[in-house]
Amino acid sequence: MDTKRVLTIALAAAFVASALPARAEEEKTVTEKTAEVWDKTKEVAKETGEVIADKTKEAVAAVEDAIDKPDADAKKVNVQITDKGIQMDHSLPAGKTAFIVKNTGKEKHNFEIEGTNLTKSFWLAISPGDSKTMQVDLKAGTYEADCKLHGTKEPHVKLTVK
Repeated sequence: MDTKRVLTIALAAAFVASALPARAEEEKTVTEKTAEVWDKTKEVAKETGEVIADKTKEAVAAVEDAIDKPDADAKKVNVQITDKGIQMDHSLPAGKTAFIVKNTGKEKHNFEIEGTNLTKSFWLAISPGDSKTMQVDLKAGTYEADCKLHGTKEPHVKLTVK
């Protein structure tokens, strides 16, 4: 190989070698920026999800509140939920019934009525000290009323409708 060619190759190699650290630094900067953008994207997505969930809960609560007023001809039944269970009548007449459910416990609870061809509960749990109204048309038969705490069934009430 002639000297001119060797010198050209050596110069080219030196030029490439001198550019490598700058290129590596540039790639490191791009990688760091990408990581920062990704972290920010995750943070914004999480915050957005939380806002959507909160606003959805508010909308559901507003709808429930709007339909919380029982019909004038509905039999009103007071239901008290504590952290130990439900207190309510165990026997009711058939027909339109408005359960006025008050949570006197320290935890959030839901209220559910289950029986033949009927399963109904509130969309959102009832906060301590709050009340909600659930209207149903009870047919003759046997039902169970449950309050739920942390997704598990607490002691329930057997309800007989005649």
